[in-house]
Amino acid sequence: MTGLSIVVPVYKSGPGLRELHTRIVAALDSLTADWELILIDDASNDGTFSKMQDLRNLDPRVKTIRFAKNMGQHHATLCGLQKSKGNVVVTIDDDLQHRPEDIPKLLHKLEEGFDLVIGKISNTKKHHGLRNFGSRLVQKMTERVVGKPPHLGLTSFRAMSRRAADSIATYRGTQTYLPALMFGSVPPDLIANVDIEHAERAYGSSNYTPAKLIGLASFLLINHSYIPLRAVTAWGIMLSIASFLYALWILAHALIFGSSAIGWPSLAVLVAFLSGNILLCMGILGEYIGRLVEESAHSRQFPILEDES
Repeated sequence: MTGLSIVVPVYKSGPGLRELHTRIVAALDSLTADWELILIDDASNDGTFSKMQDLRNLDPRVKTIRFAKNMGQHHATLCGLQKSKGNVVVTIDDDLQHRPEDIPKLLHKLEEGFDLVIGKISNTKKHHGLRNFGSRLVQKMTERVVGKPPHLGLTSFRAMSRRAADSIATYRGTQTYLPALMFGSVPPDLIANVDIEHAERAYGSSNYTPAKLIGLASFLLINHSYIPLRAVTAWGIMLSIASFLYALWILAHALIFGSSAIGWPSLAVLVAFLSGNILLCMGILGEYIGRLVEESAHSRQFPILEDES
């Protein structure tokens, strides 16, 4: 059993890996010599994995894993949790916006009896406005869906006990949203925040596009809640009630004023409206069914091409 595992999901960040390793070594060697660094390449396909191998040749404490297919940061991190051997596991991004020098802060807080400590950004996030807005929106959704306490901040910079890592790593799906797994595995009273600084990105640009943020939100809503299905059910009930009231109005109008041929435009609009709602409901149900089929069709959880862990 290793004392400490550092898990880093990697995607197209080859130029910054040497600095990341150097700063992690400086932060950890003063604490313990018993640690491992697990780098998971999420199918970068730009030479990043060869830079990871260079680090492994330089330092045997570096473990490398390479995905054949891009699966996203959360899924790559989950793979690292499963591969980790440390009594304590730290997750941190590859872009150096979370400072490796803050790792001791998380570890000291963990020693107070918590099972999960999450870095909470104390300064302004160094992302563009759309990314910050999307992050805040997803955090609000996490409060609603999985019961995250409002005072707890979320980042990908975390330290956790072995039992917390093992509990989170029991998830065997492929559509991963880590905060949902964390709050389903660790009681909120055993989760704490530590203030950290958010630095400017030193290399390249963010790989988090609006489409990826929407994908993460869909994992949260569809894989970890019934909100879309219940919303469609409520909408269907409202439409049924409205249709029934409209039918009563038509009946009353016919009894009082007699029947006439007028009203075909409104009837056509009503039919089109109801047909659109039926297609919407079918699309939501189809999304659930498609994800179930995708989960059952995977012969393995992680598309690992090379594993030197």
